[in-house]
Amino acid sequence: MARPSSIDQLEPEIREEIGRLRGGGHTIDEILAALRELGAKDISRSALGRHVKNMEQIGAKLRHSRNIAEALVRQLGDAPASRSAQLNIELLHSVILDLNLASEETADADGLAALKGNPEGIMLLAKAIDHLTKSSKADIENQKAIEERVEKRINAKNAVAIKDVAREKGLSQETVDAIRARILGVKP
Repeated sequence: MARPSSIDQLEPEIREEIGRLRGGGHTIDEILAALRELGAKDISRSALGRHVKNMEQIGAKLRHSRNIAEALVRQLGDAPASRSAQLNIELLHSVILDLNLASEETADADGLAALKGNPEGIMLLAKAIDHLTKSSKADIENQKAIEERVEKRINAKNAVAIKDVAREKGLSQETVDAIRARILGVKP
């Protein structure tokens, strides 16, 4: 097991400051000077350089992952199932990235550490997300079927009401059929 780098041993606030400074366009020397002001004097320039390089590689992977997910969403459209699929794809990308980045100290024995370097485990995770996506699609189809049944019930109720009102007002069958067709979408 590899020993954590001197950067990984720093307080989370200091590591966040490194990311903020690098994101702001500061050089390694400027970041190193800021770290020394914060009291982190035992950080070498090379350790900081490796850390910054690693951060940039992770950023590039995330941007690539996001671009792929956005391209897939454009192909699938904006239907709710497509948005759900997008979320699941993004989630899978995030989980895989977390697995790759998790240090041995931060991963619990039953969780991330169990999947790290385990392609079969990652495949099973992907299958689980696939099943979740299919389940979401089935839920959407079920919701649509419920809405159709409710709409049919309301239309049937309205058809009876139209017929009753038409009879009371003495309307012709032709007029009743026109009203039903226009309001309920029911053809005679």
